[in-house]
Amino acid sequence: MKSEDTTSLNAELRRQAEAKVNKLSKKTAQAPKTNADIQRLVHELQVHQIELEMQNDELLQARMQLESTLAMYVELYAFAPAGYFTLARDGTIRHCNLTGAKLIGLGLNELNGRRFSIFISPESRPTFNTFLDKVFTSQNKDMCEVALQRNGLAPLWVRIIGAYETSEGLAGLCYAIVIETTECKPAKEEVKR
Repeated sequence: MKSEDTTSLNAELRRQAEAKVNKLSKKTAQAPKTNADIQRLVHELQVHQIELEMQNDELLQARMQLESTLAMYVELYAFAPAGYFTLARDGTIRHCNLTGAKLIGLGLNELNGRRFSIFISPESRPTFNTFLDKVFTSQNKDMCEVALQRNGLAPLWVRIIGAYETSEGLAGLCYAIVIETTECKPAKEEVKR
């Protein structure tokens, strides 16, 4: 969080606290009567201030740990050796990692919101459509092998493993791993022959 955000947040918290104190003081309009009462009140306020500072330090530590963990998982997702795609029911790409974008040969911003099937060779599209339908219909994990078409280059054969997942209140999504298998394709064709 930027220091400007922290400053405005602290100012807002202070304003809210003062409003509550003013409200409370109107209900209990009793001023301390003796010097001892004032000293006890000052001591209580000092103890409470130290408690709040300690709580604030703990919250800052927890936040730093959370941000560190988040950064680790973002890095793990972005730079994984396999392409990760999150697909909607109609095959629209919701999210993609860097490896997935490289497999297709486009930037991340160019992929989100586009249908994954447009990057699949016309011969492989029925296979992909069947795969996607199975994942959403059975809500189980499934797999297919298809050829990706890339701007004037030879097709890139990939294996797609997808699993259905849903969160409360959200439509289900297909989380897919895309792994290049182009090097394995000639060996498979030879075995078939």
